[in-house]
Order: sequence, then C-alpha cells, then structure tokens
Amino acid sequence: MLPRSQRTRKGNEMGVGWIDRIYNNTDVEWQLQSVDDRNNGLVKKDGVRQFDLQDKQWHTLSPRTRYTAEWCGIPWYYNGIHNKNMSTDQQRVVEFFTSWRDSANWIYYVDSQTGAEIGRQQAPKDDFHCYMRFENDGNYIYIVNDAGNVTETLTQIYTEAKEWVKILLPVLAETLKGKAGG
Repeated sequence: MLPRSQRTRKGNEMGVGWIDRIYNNTDVEWQLQSVDDRNNGLVKKDGVRQFDLQDKQWHTLSPRTRYTAEWCGIPWYYNGIHNKNMSTDQQRVVEFFTSWRDSANWIYYVDSQTGAEIGRQQAPKDDFHCYMRFENDGNYIYIVNDAGNVTETLTQIYTEAKEWVKILLPVLAETLKGKAGG
C-alpha cells in the first residue's frame, strides 16, 4: 500500500500527464470518473462532445469505441481528492493519479476500497501525452511523447512499460474483470 504521506506533489518537478485518446477495445462498458479541481477533461467521439468530466460523475465508455480527449489531465495526488477512476461496475474501482516518489514522477494505480497499490508506471518529469486503452487482457496507459527530450524519454518509457505490462496488467485484468465474465 502506498502511504498517504508519500502521495504528494513535490514542487513543480512533476509533469502533467495529458490523456489525448481513449480506446475501449472490449465488449464491455467501462466507466471513467475524474475527481479533481482542474483539467478533468472533455471527451469526444468523431469530433462530437460526449461528456465533460468536470461534473465528477461516472461516464460510460461504450464497447469498441474510440474517443479523443481535451485537457484531460491525470491529476497530481492531493489529500485523496485528486484522481481519476476506472471501473466496470462502480463497485470495484481503480484510482489512478501521478505522484512524486523516489526522485521520479509515477502514475499510481490504487484499489479505491483498500488503498492498496496495484501498480505504478514511471512517467516523465515534464508534461507528457498518453493514450488510455481498455483491452481484454488489461488496461494500458501508453506514454507517447513529452514536452522535453522525446527520443530519450520514449526509450526509457518503453523499457519501463515493457516490464510494467508483464507485472501489472494481469493484476489489473483480474481486479477489474467486472462484467467481463466475473
């Protein structure tokens, strides 16, 4: 479990993660919620507004659907009130947020009921862009570029993500199965 005291933002050293695209490549409705005071996000499908996460309500991501997002930030953790949530049933929920720890910026995945850390993924220190994908074998956040040295960051993130995929995704898939069969 990630101690609440370690879920902090350290000065301006952390970059903001911007979700630019969301893909639900499953046959299951996924739900997304943003609990933040800024950068919640506007989600569109084929250029048409679908929902605004500013209302802090749950919103459905239809099966086999692709979305684009605007100003959809992965929140910096603060006092348990800045995070995004994903679920299939609003009962079993995974919170995700960024936080500074061990001299690095991380995207954390936490079980909302127990507070237990499910996994973490290293992210650039500067602002970065990413795609969020819901797949049958788990959920992915792919970091696609950043505001600094793109080539160096992509190499580092690829290595980190490769290991993260092997370790984290089976755990996320099991935790979040929900309607997808159990």
